[in-house]
This record gives sequence, C-alpha cells and structure tokens, in this order.
Amino acid sequence: MPACARRAWLTLGALTVALEDQTAGYFCSSLDLGYPAVREVINNRPDQNGADDRTNLLGPRAVTANLVALTGAGAVIDDVADSFAPFMDPSARPTLHYVLDRPGTPERVLTVRAANYTWPVAGPYQRDIQLAFVAADPYAADPATHTLTAWAGSSTAPGRAYNLTYPRLYPAGGNVANTVTVTSPGDVAVRPLIRIYGPITKPQAVIQAQPSGTNSYVTFGPAFSVAGGHWVDVDAAARTVYVDSDPTQNALGQIDWTASTWPYIPPAPASAIVSLNGQSTSAVTQLQVSWNDRYLT
Repeated sequence: MPACARRAWLTLGALTVALEDQTAGYFCSSLDLGYPAVREVINNRPDQNGADDRTNLLGPRAVTANLVALTGAGAVIDDVADSFAPFMDPSARPTLHYVLDRPGTPERVLTVRAANYTWPVAGPYQRDIQLAFVAADPYAADPATHTLTAWAGSSTAPGRAYNLTYPRLYPAGGNVANTVTVTSPGDVAVRPLIRIYGPITKPQAVIQAQPSGTNSYVTFGPAFSVAGGHWVDVDAAARTVYVDSDPTQNALGQIDWTASTWPYIPPAPASAIVSLNGQSTSAVTQLQVSWNDRYLT
C-alpha cells in the first residue's frame, strides 16, 4: 500500500506519533492537506453585469488522514487506533509535520486542532482510522527560524580619550550602521518578529520592499527608550509589542501609529531591506529580524 507522504507525524509536547509505521503494521493510505477556505468579499454591481470582487484573505483549512492497521502486518490494531487519542482532544493544539518529495527544505508544519476521529470496530484483522483536523492558520511553515541582524551604529564617534602626544594614533573605524536584506522563498509574504536591543531612544525599524523601493516603518514615540541589556519585541504576526518578551510589559501604546504599520516580508523574487534608526545608541544597539518561510503546500 503506498504511503501518503515520504514522512508525516504528529507532535504534542514530548509525544510524537508517525502517521505511518510499517514496522508497527499500520499505513497511511492518504493525507489530504486540503486548501484553505477562501473568505470571499463579493458585491454585485448594481447597474451592470458582473461583481466587485475584493477577496484577498484565506480562512482555516481542513486536513484529513486515512490510516489502516492490519493484524497480518504485525499491528495490535486497537492499540494503533488509540495511540492517536491524545492528539484528538479538541482543546489540544498538536503540530502536524510532513515531508514531501521536493528539493530544498521539504519539511512543513501546521498547527491543528481535532475535528473528527473515527475507527469503527469491524472484525479482528483490520482497523480503518480517520483523523480530521482544522488548521486555523491556513499556511504551512518551514520549521526552521531564520534570523538576520542590522546594527544601528553608535551615536558617538569611535575613539578613546588620551593626552595629546605625538605621533597621534587613531583606532580603526567601527560602530558602523548597516542594513540586512531579507528574502523568503515561500509562497506568501511573512510577518516577522523584530527584536530591538538597547541602548536606544525613539527606535525606528525601516522595511524597504524591493524592487519597488516602498518604505514601511515601525516607529516608537520620542519618550520611549530601551536600556542596555534589554530589548523590545515587535511581533507582526501576533500583533504584540513586549519589552523583554514579557507579556506584562506591553509597549503597544508606545508605537506612533501615524507613522507605523505592521511589517511584512514579500515572497521571492521580491525582498526587503531592513535597518534600524534611533538616538543614544551604542556599539551593541541592533535589530534582529526573525521569520519562518510560509507555504500553501
């Protein structure tokens, strides 16, 4: 019986169960990753044919796996069926991992919740098992998190204090601001996590889309500062802003929303140039941008 994928498995905390294990006598006859529901926004044109279609968002996606456990292949068929029970509690949020036949980084992950779980008892030799899930986030993700760093540069000139003697010696230049270019090979744009490390006052992250050259910003107010040894997280996917990654230190209200928007990284071949501006910076002031590539497949 052919496998539904080269590999597929469920994880929940420290628990992992494969969707197919030939050594345990059960097989995956099909894994349907589905297509997300399309959230249609359509209005009929009142005085002419056709419609105004402003649809651009997706809803949840349904995922179904069909398994069969065979006594003749060595399975304890009822034990196979109930091994999936922890993943089928609708309050749980297991992660579905799968690897298909494709180049590059083929593993994808979906966070799912149970929608249906059937394994009818019909004889001692075979159990047909169906696992049905819903993924609230319609996009599958690369499990590997990518991170790049942009330095703000020191707001004071590099050098040292010394008595004036000859010959004069100057240190090599340093503390230079730089940018990073972020490229995501996924199918869709990604909303990154931007982490800004202090010291810095009135930090501003700049995201310039390429090749359009269009800038977007995350700009904090003039009274906001991040001390040395601390940081602020701007999570564009979760739409949260926390100091030191602490939910009790909410800094969402410190952003100047007249000059800001939640940033995104367009999919390749487009890219984004990311940089950090601010005042009272030092040689360690930096911005880290982190993201996971996202896919429809």
